[in-house]
Amino acid sequence: MNYFVCFFIGWLYTLSFSPYNVSLLSLLSILILLLLLDLDSLKDTTIKAFLFSSGYFLSGTYWLENVIRQYSEVGYILSIIIILFFILYLSIFIALPIIISSYLKINLKLHENYSLIIMSILMVFFEIIRAQIFTGYSWHNFGQAGIGSPLEYFFPVIGVHGITLIIFLSALIIINIIRSKNLKFFLPLLTIFLLFYFSIYSKDWTFESSKTASITIIQPNTSNKLSYDKEETIKRMNILSNMSSDLTVNSPDIVLWPEAPLVVPYNNIKKSFYENILSKMPSSTSLVTGSFYEDNGNIYNTIINVSDPSNLYHKKHLVPFGEYLPFREIMSSIYNFIGINIYDLSKGKISNVIKVSEFKAYSLICYESIFSKESLIKISEADFILNVSNDGWFGDSLAPYQHLDALRMRALENQRYAIRSANNGISAIISPYGNIINFIPYNKTGLINASIVARNGYTPLSRYGYNTLYIFTFLIFIYASIYFNIKAFKR
Repeated sequence: MNYFVCFFIGWLYTLSFSPYNVSLLSLLSILILLLLLDLDSLKDTTIKAFLFSSGYFLSGTYWLENVIRQYSEVGYILSIIIILFFILYLSIFIALPIIISSYLKINLKLHENYSLIIMSILMVFFEIIRAQIFTGYSWHNFGQAGIGSPLEYFFPVIGVHGITLIIFLSALIIINIIRSKNLKFFLPLLTIFLLFYFSIYSKDWTFESSKTASITIIQPNTSNKLSYDKEETIKRMNILSNMSSDLTVNSPDIVLWPEAPLVVPYNNIKKSFYENILSKMPSSTSLVTGSFYEDNGNIYNTIINVSDPSNLYHKKHLVPFGEYLPFREIMSSIYNFIGINIYDLSKGKISNVIKVSEFKAYSLICYESIFSKESLIKISEADFILNVSNDGWFGDSLAPYQHLDALRMRALENQRYAIRSANNGISAIISPYGNIINFIPYNKTGLINASIVARNGYTPLSRYGYNTLYIFTFLIFIYASIYFNIKAFKR
């Protein structure tokens, strides 16, 4: 029965994310997990750890099966097999911290709470490792549950991975308070936590500049299929042209299209197409779009300011099995055998910051928005975050909502407005505090007209990176080590 409960509470954790947003379920899920773990049994702990993590990732990443099947054009059965192996792989990053803590407790005779604190710290570092190893996968982090909760004030200081630590430690503190155990250890920790929290509560780390940008976001809601069909391409061109032509009343500074709405690379499309659209816009308006871009035989996934094409950004963090095949040289025969055939895009190397009208926009293309560390704005004068995406691959699933939440986290961590155009949705304007100001629902056609205030400066996270979190976890570890070792010595 306990094994089933472990799987269920892992699955339950996903309900703390969008579109459900029951934040308390994150704390409840981890609290029950800690209560169920028997760290004195390595075998039992291992089974429970993998069941919990499998439930967690199955409920949160099931939609990848649809993406794999469409992108790679493999069969239904093969796509299911791939996603099951992927879930098993992801589960390792949650299971290992739990297994290691059990091993240490058994072999070093550690106090249970000391072992669980080590587990909580390891959970953070394995989450960070997951975001980097084999190009990284940073979707579905525990700390994402902090959006829209009282924990959101920690985002600009210790980021999403820091909130993961807080959730685990909070569950551990609650357990000990209920049991009235180790209060001498946890009460000082709780006091420091509360003092820290109230010192950053509603704090503005960045500041408004004198510049205000008027934005028009276009969501064309065309087919997500990358079609080279001439008629389909013309159809998409007409939709984009018609939606962008009647803007003389609003006179926006920026018109934003989604990620690669046209398959044909930007510099292979007749100039007359863009010139015709620009001629219908106010001269002060900049048209920004996602696009493929060809340069010296390389194809990039790009954001480009059509009004000033020298201002562009090539995507740096490509999607494995979507935009390139990992280890193609040594695994090409395997890929050919199972029928995976993907053209490799080239990895960009230029700055994320592009100039749009009188503004500097920090650019993120689709998948890039899920990576906290790579999305930290190191340039104080970057006015806002600009994001283009195509979430139609996800289908009618949780993924478009979770993907939008990723951008909400990046807005919080950098305390900047974020503007997003997604082909099929969800397009949105997000405040520096992670709130959705306006949006276009998934699978709908529409546009957003809004004004945002440019912001400058740094948050602690963007200035110092994750060094703040590393110091935070190190101090907790030292405090716990001193306390529980002294306690053990006294015994």
